[in-house]
Amino acid sequence: MAHPRWGFIDIIVVYIAIMALASTAAVIPLLRGMDPIHFFIYLFGAQFIATVLCVFLAVVVFRKSSWADLGWKRAGLRDLVNYGLKGGLLLIVLVALMGYVLQFFQPDLQMQEIEQVMRSATRLPDIAALVLAGTVLAPVSEELFYRGMIYPVLRQHLGPAWGAVLAGLIFGLAHWDPWRALPLAVGGAVLCYMYEKSGSVLVPMVAHGLWNGAMFAIILFSNSLGIN
Repeated sequence: MAHPRWGFIDIIVVYIAIMALASTAAVIPLLRGMDPIHFFIYLFGAQFIATVLCVFLAVVVFRKSSWADLGWKRAGLRDLVNYGLKGGLLLIVLVALMGYVLQFFQPDLQMQEIEQVMRSATRLPDIAALVLAGTVLAPVSEELFYRGMIYPVLRQHLGPAWGAVLAGLIFGLAHWDPWRALPLAVGGAVLCYMYEKSGSVLVPMVAHGLWNGAMFAIILFSNSLGIN
């Protein structure tokens, strides 16, 4: 993995720009009275566009790098299977176990916003849009930023192991959920490992999509049984 041409300042600027663009986009539907489900879908799309655009401008345009430098390159079938598919299944089990342990310390933990929205969605098009956003848009944009952009910088200064640990911690904290930060951080570190071993950010994207997809499947299944 080559040393990146971008650095910590670029990462900070990109993060601030993403938050600013997403926050600005959020004002418009609020003023128009968009319903919560469509508003959440809209926010997913807005944050996806903001993330991809900001990463592209910072890395490709200003730092004269390429998509390949962000890990956007073809992955071998063996890597996709061993790290993408099998790694995604490992993530599902690992995070589920950590979530089970977490319930002992915080039994009344509030549902995540995405879970609340999924449970309130009743129309098939809305459910399909939420699943698409969570299993495709979120993994693509988050992997580009956290694994493609952040991890190589930390790896350059700390090495692969500690770089993955810190990148995972940043990923966990960036979700602004203190109780779930640790499981998310562990998941983020595992995704860094997949990127390190495969050299392609497409591999952790697949694993991340499976991880999110499993969460949606559990929510939809429990909804069908009337379990909250």
